[in-house]
Amino acid sequence: MNNQNHDYIPSHWSNTPIRTPEPQKPRKGVPIGVFLSVIAVVAVLCILLTYTLTAASKRSYYSEKLEAQQSELDALKESLDTSFPKLQLFADIFDRYSYYADEQSEEALITAVLKAYAEATGDLYAEYYTEEEYRALTAENVGDYEGIGVSVIQTTLTVEGYEYQVFQIIAIYENAPAQDSDLQVGDYIYCIKNADGTYQTVAALGGYTQAINMIKGEKGTQAEFAVFRRTDSGYESIEYSITRDEFESHSVDYYVSSLDPTVGVVHISSFDMTTPHQFKESVKSLQEQGIEKFVFDVRNNPGGDLQSIKAVMSYFLQEGDLILSAINSEGKTAASYYAEPMKLTGDYAGCSVAEEEVGMFAELDMVVLCNGNTASAAEVFTATLRDYGLAKIVGETTFGKGIMQSIFQLSRFDPNFTGYVKLTTYAYVTQCGVTYHEIGIEPDEGCEVALSQKAQQYNIYVLPEELDDQLKTAVAQLQ
Repeated sequence: MNNQNHDYIPSHWSNTPIRTPEPQKPRKGVPIGVFLSVIAVVAVLCILLTYTLTAASKRSYYSEKLEAQQSELDALKESLDTSFPKLQLFADIFDRYSYYADEQSEEALITAVLKAYAEATGDLYAEYYTEEEYRALTAENVGDYEGIGVSVIQTTLTVEGYEYQVFQIIAIYENAPAQDSDLQVGDYIYCIKNADGTYQTVAALGGYTQAINMIKGEKGTQAEFAVFRRTDSGYESIEYSITRDEFESHSVDYYVSSLDPTVGVVHISSFDMTTPHQFKESVKSLQEQGIEKFVFDVRNNPGGDLQSIKAVMSYFLQEGDLILSAINSEGKTAASYYAEPMKLTGDYAGCSVAEEEVGMFAELDMVVLCNGNTASAAEVFTATLRDYGLAKIVGETTFGKGIMQSIFQLSRFDPNFTGYVKLTTYAYVTQCGVTYHEIGIEPDEGCEVALSQKAQQYNIYVLPEELDDQLKTAVAQLQ
């Protein structure tokens, strides 16, 4: 299940008490002070490393750099036993005197302190992932899911005077389990079956996050829930039991605009490893229908993977054209990325670009539609088409995220430690050479338009075209 509401921009671009055993007790695992010291080492070394992608196939890029820095790492490790003495004392006090000393495992406490450490650094995008969390993150980034195969938005629905927290279904993926049922786009999931066999509403389950986790699940298991479906006389309640299975998510949707049958609308919800291929096929499908004018809608797109946006931009630019440059903390260019043909394998196979595909969409008559939730890689898409004079920008000023994050596997620094740390490593600029970080990208003159109050009552994914003033303006620019 793919929840379109986002609070996190993928990183490829980019106070729990702490407890350790008393000194006289045999210690289990690694002391927290030692563990936190290694994290400090990781943070120091991360600044020295160049940008990485999260796929395991790409992490081998660091082997030579890590070997070259091993002597520095060994020297830093010599100070581990004396690092963080206050934290060690704090943990020992809780272990010895707390009434709740045995409530949490040491592993859970270490995880909590690492997450708090990342948050306390002041890096808004820094985060610690356990092995399980990282596997889930990478699975989503490559578009591989296990579940029923629907995309939803969070909203509320009033039925017979009672307001429900619900998930409105906005898409059902091809070849997904939900497609084999009579579940429909527009249905509202409002209650889910518990392990004890009883149905509980989304609110009773603790809210959206807990509820959506109950609908997700492993292949072969059952997702049991009830939906409200609109009828001529109100709403009817329908129960479903769907066997979860593997499916591929969709980051790109397209349709012919009802405002103008000569205009195709391509909505890009994120830039993951599925996006380049889906984007290419979407544009080609519209062209086969006779469409010659395009609105590329990146409203509410939080960004995504560097390789993904590089592939998509290669469809528009000429080989060798600059897409973006990564700038380090000293203000120097650390790396530059250009449009080019690419033959990739593994998780990144969908980001491959054939030589004849470079620049194949450069002559399209197009407009980019954005808003304040257009961020990161989606801003690179917007800014690059603007910088090369290929498209007008319509809508609202974008979010303004011009920085990259990298993810580092801790075991590559020390085999005794598991998990991953994400942190900001670079700023970036597009072809214009000017950063838009914390500034955003403004629409073209005369193309800035907000949604009406009536339109704001709808989620952007289900907003009727006749109420969408931003889309209307975008279509008008193509006349």
